[in-house]
Amino acid sequence: MDEHDLIRRSAAGDLDAFEALIERKQERVFWIACHIVGDEELARDVAQEVFVRLFRVIRRFRAGGHFDAWLHRIATNLAIDSLRRERPHREAAALDAIREPATPGEGIPTGPGTNPSLASSRGEHESPAGDALRRREVRRIFTVLSSLLTRKQRLAFVLREIEGLTTGEVAGIMKTRESTVRNHILQARRILQEEVRRRYPEYCRPPYSKKD
Repeated sequence: MDEHDLIRRSAAGDLDAFEALIERKQERVFWIACHIVGDEELARDVAQEVFVRLFRVIRRFRAGGHFDAWLHRIATNLAIDSLRRERPHREAAALDAIREPATPGEGIPTGPGTNPSLASSRGEHESPAGDALRRREVRRIFTVLSSLLTRKQRLAFVLREIEGLTTGEVAGIMKTRESTVRNHILQARRILQEEVRRRYPEYCRPPYSKKD
């Protein structure tokens, strides 16, 4: 059954179709929440809340609309609400992690995308296990450093650079202009790159040098 049929049947109250829709979307919703709240356990709670909300409002979805963007907006809004409630505790934990980095390999994954500001220096023939370990470490670093961004900078960067939404889609979710989104992303990238160079130089790409 294709996604359009699942959405249509879910809107009509078909629970089997809705469960199938959840199976398709739950990982992506979880990653969106993880990127925003920076905590795996909290992200699971947010994801559950997203699908409860989706069940209540899916009848409002207009056929022909962009379902993923619509779901992104629901997930993003609920994650932001959760982050606001948890912010004092999360910011304190993030600052502690910056002062005393956690054990390599621990932390919250940033999802299937790769953050371009945290470039891996992985060798061409590195084993899959080694690659997975390095990716987990990069994701942990992103979780720590992204706490230095403003909420809007982090949200714009995550949705555009990691989740792969268009600038227009991000602007729609954030209810702002595309130029504002681009500015948030530019500022976020500068902050992340500067902090990576300062705190984690081993993850920076080697500088280009001219041959004599």
